[in-house]
Amino acid sequence: MRQDWYCDEVIPGKVVVDVLAETATVLAFRPPRPGFSREHIIVVPKVHVSSLLELTPDLAAEMLAVLQEVGGEAVARHGGCQVLTTLGNEQHNKHLHWHIAAGDGVARFVTVAPPQG
Repeated sequence: MRQDWYCDEVIPGKVVVDVLAETATVLAFRPPRPGFSREHIIVVPKVHVSSLLELTPDLAAEMLAVLQEVGGEAVARHGGCQVLTTLGNEQHNKHLHWHIAAGDGVARFVTVAPPQG
């Protein structure tokens, strides 16, 4: 049996989340325990899609519209944000999900100096 927090708990409403945007096919919410930063938002399709590699073009367009809306609101509040999804071995939950992270606690990319000489 597959374990999928989004299909099993979030989408059916078994766990309380702060819903920021919802369409017939996409849900954007703040999880009960933020992970990536002070502002942590998750955007998921409301049907099971294993990963970005299996996303249909129509649902991709709908997800992108919600990501733009909610991401734009995060930028307005914090001046910027990061949008991230993972694939393959990096994906801990095999239900496509995007993280929007903003504010204190966001991981910053490390600038590496070019090799000397």
